[in-house]
Amino acid sequence: MPESKPSLLSLADIEATRRPFVEARPMPGPPYRDPRIFSAEIETLFLKMWLCVGHQSGLSSPGDYLMREVGAESVIVLRGDDGTIRAFHNVCRHRGTRLLDDAVGTVPACISCPYHSWAYGLDGKLLTAPLMDEVEGFDKTDYALGPVRCETWNGFIFISFDPDAAALTECLAGLPDFSRFGMERLGLGATHEYEIAANWKLVCENYGECYHCPTNHPQLNPVSHFRSGGDSFEGDYFCGGPMRLNDGCVTMTVTGQTTRDPIEGLGPDDLRLVHYFNIYPAFLLSLHPDYVLTHTIWPVAADRSVIRCEWLFTPRAIARSDFDPSDAVDFWHVTNEQDWAICERAQKGVQSRSYRPGRYQSLEKTIYFFDNWYLRSMETALSGNCNGNNG
Repeated sequence: MPESKPSLLSLADIEATRRPFVEARPMPGPPYRDPRIFSAEIETLFLKMWLCVGHQSGLSSPGDYLMREVGAESVIVLRGDDGTIRAFHNVCRHRGTRLLDDAVGTVPACISCPYHSWAYGLDGKLLTAPLMDEVEGFDKTDYALGPVRCETWNGFIFISFDPDAAALTECLAGLPDFSRFGMERLGLGATHEYEIAANWKLVCENYGECYHCPTNHPQLNPVSHFRSGGDSFEGDYFCGGPMRLNDGCVTMTVTGQTTRDPIEGLGPDDLRLVHYFNIYPAFLLSLHPDYVLTHTIWPVAADRSVIRCEWLFTPRAIARSDFDPSDAVDFWHVTNEQDWAICERAQKGVQSRSYRPGRYQSLEKTIYFFDNWYLRSMETALSGNCNGNNG
């Protein structure tokens, strides 16, 4: 009989979080600090689920690419000459050399390996391989770049390393209908990248509640009160809910004002709300009346994450001669920096073996949804025998 592996998290700790909300406790320290759990997350979540890599407007021309890293895997996502967006492993088919290094860029007609100059077309096919005509039986058609599944949803590009994963549209079918925001028509107005000393789950949890807002975000309350949230709700692949703008405010900027028009087609309710959703595992989608903000979180280590933010605006707003996204970008950059500081402080705290979780506050229902999704998804990797009920 094979030896069973020791549990990475005790059944008592798992069951404490999986109790009904009014009785439940947040997760304990190990999921935020244990490198064994981190490795299991990469294999179980990030290499199995659909991951958002960015918005299609960031790949406007043939040869434009994004490069993303997940654990030991590296992926190139690029637009081909035919306009199609494809994804490939960032690995030369000759002897495995990494092809591209920059997170964003443009290649001309081909991707050339820096080692032996094997060159690949924008469709991934091998174009040239110097001197390989001297190798008997060598056929270029056998050595295209390894494909990675790539699909789009509302203008956002997703990849999956799992050939057996359900289709993206099936996974996201339970989400509210956001088609009225016309996200596939929006354009990239600004980007920002952060590297922080905190576990990726702390970032997701921080995003899911405003209990911390009065203490950490003094600029937020005058625009959207921390208790203005509507009902939080969840699906198999997401959790989230709306928050209301204060009277006299039209969007999330320092002043609550902007010269931009709202996104065309939004109804009266959407003009008073900001919708915040976490699409699992780590795509944070914030829909404002006049722009959309996203955070994609990329785990680097148990205590380190890279976060990429994109601000998306209507083509009409971007086309204006006086287009200036800084009112929205500056507001959220300040907010982000405040969030990263408190997440890094939380990381230092959960590193301690003395940490014992308290209780969820009523404003933390979305964190409860996230934590329970995480424990369900990681059940086998963490203990192999979690049978607690959610409620």
